[in-house]
Amino acid sequence: MSVYGTEQVAGPEGLTYAALLVRAPREDVLGVLARERFSGWVGPSEGGWVTAVPDRPRGHVAARRRRAGDVAAVVAAALHVSVVTVLVQRDELLRLWGYDGTTQVVDYVSDAHVAHPDDDEAYGVLGLEDAPGLAALTGHPEAADELTELLGEELTDSESESERLVALCRLVGWPPWLVAVDSLPRRVPTGPDAHAFTRLRAGRTGVAGLLAARAAAVVRRDT
Repeated sequence: MSVYGTEQVAGPEGLTYAALLVRAPREDVLGVLARERFSGWVGPSEGGWVTAVPDRPRGHVAARRRRAGDVAAVVAAALHVSVVTVLVQRDELLRLWGYDGTTQVVDYVSDAHVAHPDDDEAYGVLGLEDAPGLAALTGHPEAADELTELLGEELTDSESESERLVALCRLVGWPPWLVAVDSLPRRVPTGPDAHAFTRLRAGRTGVAGLLAARAAAVVRRDT
């Protein structure tokens, strides 16, 4: 698949990870995530985007048992900015949720059958029509056609959703190290050092965060 290039980005076991990309000042992002009792890491601003990595890619990561996709809606509405959540599941599924303030403009599923394995009628890509909206949301409306092609292409057995995400990052100006955020709390390969990230546990840092995380663990689930 020529659109992906030749980079190998995922191991044979398949990676699961998630990230929120917020187009806002870092201090504003930290403030909202702390208020919402977010658990994860908040990285530095890069290319105008702040990356927040939830510690449970598919589980509850904020107050009111919100998952990563739900947090995107809360942050976008609170700051009146663009927010996109990326979820890669076992390198077999790519999901994207995108918001412009209070308006959802992206709800993409790369493979409906992988997302809903118990649904015999689930098949193919969902939300491909949102690709132009994603291009506009990221400030690259000129990439609409390329994004549509990229998100609509069916992967072969030798390709992964992390490879698709690398190509997506190139098109919209996101940091390419998104595909390596599962390495946290260690250093992110090709990305920032671990100390460049702020660790939040239920919205708090340090010892207070450790205690808050223990309390939150009672109601939060991994999936």
